[in-house]
Amino acid sequence: MSRCKNPYPEFFVDEISGIKVLDIRHEIWVEGYKAGSEDRQTIKTVIRCENDMVMVFDNKGEQIPEYQGQYEEIKEKILKDAPTDAVFGYFPDYDTELQTVPREEW
Repeated sequence: MSRCKNPYPEFFVDEISGIKVLDIRHEIWVEGYKAGSEDRQTIKTVIRCENDMVMVFDNKGEQIPEYQGQYEEIKEKILKDAPTDAVFGYFPDYDTELQTVPREEW
């Protein structure tokens, strides 16, 4: 997972008193980022079927519905969000094994 830079400063200086104060937005962002990273499904396997339907699975083998659908409609979103180690493949017909391909050819 890539690390995002926290957009909020850890501290700020109060304009009236001149005292350095903890910026609570910084902590809220950190906690939200941690919580989101535990539950986030990461694309592991992407399969294009003969009828151009796309199935997407995470590392637990669970489907990720927001990345599934017709190839032309979902292709760019998948290529943008899939990590570099994701496996791309297709079923040339429903009777053969998955054929893996480089993401550039998928």
